[in-house]
Amino acid sequence: MIKAIIFDCFGVIIGRGFERTYQLAGGDPVQDRKFIEDMLGQANLGLISDAEFRAIMAKRVGIEPEDWSRIIKNAELLNTDLLAYIELLRLKYKTAILSNANKGVLDTIIGEKWLQKNFDEVVVSAEVGIAKPDERIYKLVVDRVGVATNECLYIDDREKFLIPARRLGMSALLYENFDQIKRDISRLLG
Repeated sequence: MIKAIIFDCFGVIIGRGFERTYQLAGGDPVQDRKFIEDMLGQANLGLISDAEFRAIMAKRVGIEPEDWSRIIKNAELLNTDLLAYIELLRLKYKTAILSNANKGVLDTIIGEKWLQKNFDEVVVSAEVGIAKPDERIYKLVVDRVGVATNECLYIDDREKFLIPARRLGMSALLYENFDQIKRDISRLLG
């Protein structure tokens, strides 16, 4: 029986994923895949600050950091339909965010009001020094919500991040869009 629902952030609660943002900024996410993975890896572990990350990305695509910040602001919009749905889910289930992100980014983009209103726990990779797909970060969020691993549903927009969740015994759903995930969650929860 599911007692907790854990959501990825980017590509689920916010925006459509980093590759799309990078593309909107004029970059080629396919050609620059290794560079993107390296930089995201450093940012997600807190090895570089959010400001450093933004400056590096802006330089790579040949724009000013202020332009990069503007593009992010326009691309990384809150999924308010999903947040409203999570608010309803929280009446019956514990809810959490598990995100590969830099320190302070979720507070800035989502805002404290939404975070406190919708989530029992927020686990950010750079704040704990572990990033997905490392199974330890999944175990950490499960411990923090205080339920058994097999009582958790994990939702992410990237299949590679669902694999460790399933390996640990969680139910896991791939996020494609709001209507699809609402339907899949309802089906799973009965």
